[in-house]
Amino acid sequence: MKNEEHTVIRMDVLGRKAWLKVFVEGERRFKLNILDLAARRLGVPALRPPPHRGGEHACATEKRRLEELAACGACVPEVLGHGPRALLIGDIGVSLKTRLHETDAAGKTKLIVQAAQALGQVHGNGGHIGQPFARNLTVTDDGQIGFLDLEEDPRETMTLAQAQVRDWLIFAAGVSRYFADPAVELADALRPAVQKAAPEVRTELAQAVRQLGIVERIAWKLGERARRIAGALTGLRNALAE
Repeated sequence: MKNEEHTVIRMDVLGRKAWLKVFVEGERRFKLNILDLAARRLGVPALRPPPHRGGEHACATEKRRLEELAACGACVPEVLGHGPRALLIGDIGVSLKTRLHETDAAGKTKLIVQAAQALGQVHGNGGHIGQPFARNLTVTDDGQIGFLDLEEDPRETMTLAQAQVRDWLIFAAGVSRYFADPAVELADALRPAVQKAAPEVRTELAQAVRQLGIVERIAWKLGERARRIAGALTGLRNALAE
């Protein structure tokens, strides 16, 4: 697998499935500046993009974050070996995105509820993820939710509470597509975990959803991808309501 940030190669290490992740150089300064400006204009600091420098910096960041999240009790890959620009990591199952495409509506809801609970547990232990899209989450053989792709650290540009708000915004935007009525069904799936979030996180998340209200209203009138974002915001608002 290859993208603009890294290349991932499957390997077998002593009969164990593993992945060699090689980080490439590259900056996305222009794109990041546009995203940062948009977040500032919207008044949502949780959406400010963290720096992405690639290469050795990204490799070191991911190794550190894997260690930090493991200490938080999160299911993350074990680091089997490392170099300046490469990590050899253990396998932690099939991507949540793949599993969601393989199951029926009830199965989708169950997986998303489970993923939301896992995200909430990480937050409750003082952690954050950064990019909890369904493609970056996994389902292990024993049914745990795992977390991948941690080469960026939002804490470089925001507080822990804002980083956790960012997680909820990104997670909701990524899974809203799997619900016919996200305003109700996504809200129901997220509510148990969101309601357990720290008070300051719930307050900041509610404020972020309010600030994004104009985006929500416009997005409902646009194409399918935009409506997923609108559904995520509506679902989050309803999940926050007591």
